[in-house]
Amino acid sequence: MQAVTLTSELVAAQVIDLVTFKRDGTPVHTPVLSTPHDGALLVRTHHTAAKLKRLRHNPEVTVAASYGRKRRGPAEPGIAAILPTDQSARCLQLLHRHHGLIGHAATWIRHLRGMQDVFIEVRPADD
Repeated sequence: MQAVTLTSELVAAQVIDLVTFKRDGTPVHTPVLSTPHDGALLVRTHHTAAKLKRLRHNPEVTVAASYGRKRRGPAEPGIAAILPTDQSARCLQLLHRHHGLIGHAATWIRHLRGMQDVFIEVRPADD
């Protein structure tokens, strides 16, 4: 069996279109910052985001490189997992390293607003 890997477009992308699915199957598109790590994409969200509820019911997602809300590459299927909070500090370091000043500024604003970081790991689906 051949290992499934992330496309080079997804690895290089600063922003991806993360598509989660409601219980009725309706797709919900969300542009998010992503960071590649160990064959997966790390995605940051906040503790009250609706996407967390959707992922608890259905971990299947699609991801595509994006310019905000406009896709710039093909969608790839994936499986998402909500990471334990004890991994957040390490994930935040990786995000800051990948996104530089933008990542630090976004974190500062989010924490100023009282948002708690939650990280999602998206791995390629095995088809």
